[in-house]
Amino acid sequence: MMESIIQKECIIFDIEEKEKNEAILTLVKRLKEQGAITTTDKFYEDVLAREKLSPTSIGNDIGLPHGKTENVLRPAICFGRLKDKILWNPETGELANIIILIAVPGNDEENTHIKIISRLA
Repeated sequence: MMESIIQKECIIFDIEEKEKNEAILTLVKRLKEQGAITTTDKFYEDVLAREKLSPTSIGNDIGLPHGKTENVLRPAICFGRLKDKILWNPETGELANIIILIAVPGNDEENTHIKIISRLA
């Protein structure tokens, strides 16, 4: 399953962004280039809306933003490594320098995003 949703073109090293939202946008743009989402702006808004509910820091300097929306054409993952750690969760002070962006179509009834997170864990 993982081989079909993460492409080498969606692995980005040495991202220079210093802000969480900018780093997420870098990965969203790459998903658009790979044909996994409908538009950059709409999916970016979806991911930020999810982040507002609860920041997706999972410890060990990892951020796991995700979107399960109609703006996703096919399940995909984009992996990013930042040059420097950035503040991911202002409430807890958690930092991140690894970001794993998960995109899943909104009509996915198989809970693909849960399966992806389980495999990543």
